[in-house]
Amino acid sequence: MPRKSKQEIFTYFKTEVGQNKIHVIKTGLETGSIKTFPQIVAIIAKTNLQSLLGGEFYAFDKKLDDPGRFSFNEAEILADFFQVKFEIMRDFIRKNQVESKKRRKKK
Repeated sequence: MPRKSKQEIFTYFKTEVGQNKIHVIKTGLETGSIKTFPQIVAIIAKTNLQSLLGGEFYAFDKKLDDPGRFSFNEAEILADFFQVKFEIMRDFIRKNQVESKKRRKKK
C-alpha cells in the first residue's frame, strides 16, 4: 500500500474517527497517561507520523528509539498535529529521551 501524502493524512484526521484519535492522544499527553511513543503508535500508524514529519522511514524509527534526534521543528509539528502546547510535546520527548538513555546504559 503506498504511503499517504500529508494532505491525505490531514484530510483523514479531520474526519470524526480521526479527530477521536487525536483527542485520545491530546488528552493522554496533557494528563500524562501517554508516556511513550509506542502508545502513540498504537493509536496512529507510524507511517502516518513519518509522512507528517517527512524524511526517511528508517530515520523515523531511529528517532523513536532515540527521541533526542527529534528537532524542535518536528516537536512543533507534532504538537500542532496533536493539538497540544509545544511545551507538553517537548517535555514528552525529553522524558522519552531520558528513559531511552537509561535503557541503553543497562545493556
